[in-house]
Amino acid sequence: MWDEMYEEFWDKLEHFCAKLCRDESRAEDLTQEVFLKALMNRSLIESFNARQCKAWLFATARNLYCDQVRRAAKERELMEALLPDGDEEPADETASAAVGLSDLESLMGTLTPADRMLFELRYTEGYNASELGEMLKLPPGTVRTRLLKIRTKLKDELLEE
Repeated sequence: MWDEMYEEFWDKLEHFCAKLCRDESRAEDLTQEVFLKALMNRSLIESFNARQCKAWLFATARNLYCDQVRRAAKERELMEALLPDGDEEPADETASAAVGLSDLESLMGTLTPADRMLFELRYTEGYNASELGEMLKLPPGTVRTRLLKIRTKLKDELLEE
């Protein structure tokens, strides 16, 4: 079944992803990520007919792309919060480049171990609120609320310094 699914949908899905990303290498990465998600949800995929499988693959591609765009926007927002007005963005677009690695470590040290883990899983590993909720046995809304409180605490700590 997997070989057939790959043969039938890979090119179509990669073309769809290329239209979304407007970048061939990102499109290929996104397509691979979709098929990895499909493998992780094997029992669900195996219950689908070909039409449902196609719909699931394309919807997953769109959702993963939207997650990437949201993540990039959040990273830009964090960078803007870290930089004083009028400063140019550093060439390396990471929080550690803006604040300094030791400052970032001390900032992260203000979080409880549970909050630090949640923050890193979301913003470093890229898990979304639903996935984190499943891992932690929490509703996604609770995860989002905790993440908001963590971001607010980090921002407040930065503004105090």
